Amino acid sequence: MKKLFTPQEVARLAGIAEARVRYWTRLGLVPHTRRPPKRLWFDFQGLVALRTIKELRDQGVSLHKIRACVEHLKKRRPEIAEPLSQVRFAASRQRIVLSQKQRCFTPEGQLHMNFSAPAGRVIPLAGADLGALFLQALNCEGRGALEEAREKYAAILALKADHPDALVNLGNILYRWRHLEGAESHYRQALEADPAHAEANHNLANLLEEKGRLDEAVLHYQQALEAEPTFSEACLNLARTLEKQGKIDSARKYWRRYLELEPVGEWAEFLKNYLDDD
Repeated sequence: MKKLFTPQEVARLAGIAEARVRYWTRLGLVPHTRRPPKRLWFDFQGLVALRTIKELRDQGVSLHKIRACVEHLKKRRPEIAEPLSQVRFAASRQRIVLSQKQRCFTPEGQLHMNFSAPAGRVIPLAGADLGALFLQALNCEGRGALEEAREKYAAILALKADHPDALVNLGNILYRWRHLEGAESHYRQALEADPAHAEANHNLANLLEEKGRLDEAVLHYQQALEAEPTFSEACLNLARTLEKQGKIDSARKYWRRYLELEPVGEWAEFLKNYLDDD
């Protein structure tokens, strides 16, 4: 199954503010999908597009120039549906230069023979080496190549042992393989690097709940929601865990919060009936 990311998740992974994610998406620059109730989701292509825009903006390329380039390329090359994720963009002497299949060209279609811009001027699609490895690992996960993804996350951690997102994603792979102790260790290492990491807190809480350590699970679900108040899955799981503990009033608070965030869907229909019956 293709992995999807929320606006909050891609904002963190791309290193930009969530408001920018939404703005660039409204401009039509970022591939995305909407699912009931009209929530915004991004796949790997969307993440790559966001990182590409960020790198170009960091090098001083205007948003207007990026949009014009994308629109021009779509007209000239209609087979390229999502230029920012399918073509390599680079800044060279304040111009945008594109490359695909070892051919370099301008947005107007003119071949560009000299692609050796001064150091620091050419922008790799996925940024620095760690960023490139991370995107490759995500791509491997997206197509189900978990062992290959594990190797790439391990390579990232060999370069930067406290990379929180790599630690979390490697923990997720270990969890899927039912290596629970290894998964827990990686989640806790991620939280040492970034105590407010919403996904690390949430996934550790899931694991702790499975082990029956409900008090600890509640604590980490709450920390996930403190970091990301719209984390609907954390609301759902926190409510379930509180109900297991017999804390019905507290559980109802989070059931209602979940319904505010997810008013449509299978769980929403169940909860509406469940809460009405009380």
